[in-house]
This record gives sequence, structure tokens and C-alpha cells, in this order.
Amino acid sequence: SDSLRTLCLDAGADDVGFVEIYRPAIADQYAEILAVFPPTKTLISFVCCMNRENVRTPARSIANLEFHANYDHADEVARNLVKAFAQIGVRALNPSVAFPMEMDRYPDKKAWVISHKPVAVEAGLGHIGIHRNVIHPKFGNFIALGTVLIDTEVTEYAHPIDYNPCIECKLCVAACPVGAIGADGSFSFSACYTHN
Repeated sequence: SDSLRTLCLDAGADDVGFVEIYRPAIADQYAEILAVFPPTKTLISFVCCMNRENVRTPARSIANLEFHANYDHADEVARNLVKAFAQIGVRALNPSVAFPMEMDRYPDKKAWVISHKPVAVEAGLGHIGIHRNVIHPKFGNFIALGTVLIDTEVTEYAHPIDYNPCIECKLCVAACPVGAIGADGSFSFSACYTHN
């Protein structure tokens, strides 16, 4: 697991954790994961940081560019990992990092191949705040999440951190440009998805 962690960081990830396929907390994803990559034994969850001030600016063009650039970077990290694994005889697959695309399955099934958020939580990369984003203990929610599936077990798996960095200050409620996050903790997926 140590050499695997180094490989991921060298590929451009800012933090990484490993989750075994049969972790109970991701049981609702087993079928989808194994449908796209049947030999999966380990999920590699990673984060790539965004430039904070670019996201915080009220200039939408700057923030939008930062989100897109970071999603592209995270996808490239995942692609590079899959290439590196191929060179050492490990089969791997990298689902898309960005917004859900399998809309032909929605609303009966999830619109994504893998839900990166619960995997990241299980990998010790943070917890989900009331705004429905993962909050990393060091980088906050200025991150993109990615997951790579591999056909190999690792020597040590991560576990969720023992606290939630979300202090429920409700700043996300006030800052959300479309009111998708309710003060009572409710969330409008369609408002968020349409905006993004």
C-alpha cells in the first residue's frame, strides 16, 4: 500500500486511500462496479485540489474554468494510473471523474458508473457535509474526487476519519447560487444538476 500510495501521488493526486470491494458501506454499488469491471478487488480513491481563490471568486468564468480544469486533471491522473498499472501487470479501470453521464439509466438507477463520494469517505479522505460534498480534512471541499478500480488486493486498507469536518455553519446554504441546499438540510439535486 505504501508504494501504491507513492505511485498515486507521483501521478498527480493530492491524497489517496484504498477500499476493498466488499466494504459494507459501499454495498449498494457492488453490482454497478462489478458490471463494468468484474475483477475489481480494490478501489483507489483520490483527491485533486483546486485553486481556492479561483473557486471563491464571483466571476463565474474563472470558477467554471477551475472546475473544468481540475476535473480534466483528475481524469488524467486516473488515466495515468491505469497506464502505470498495465506496465506492472495489474488490470485497472478509471470511471469518469466529472458529473454523471449515464442519464439513460436515471431516475430508476444512478446516473453514474461509480459514486466517488462514499468511496472517498470510506478511504479516509473526508466526510460529506450538509452541502452533499466531501470535505477533506486538509483541503476542504476544494477538491475533485476520482476512483480507479484494480484487480489486486493491497496490504493495508483505509478507514473513515473519526470526525466530520463539516461544522454545519450553513455558509453553503447562503452561498449556493440556485438555492439547492436548504437550511433544514434538504437538497434539490435537479437545481444543482441543471445549474452545473
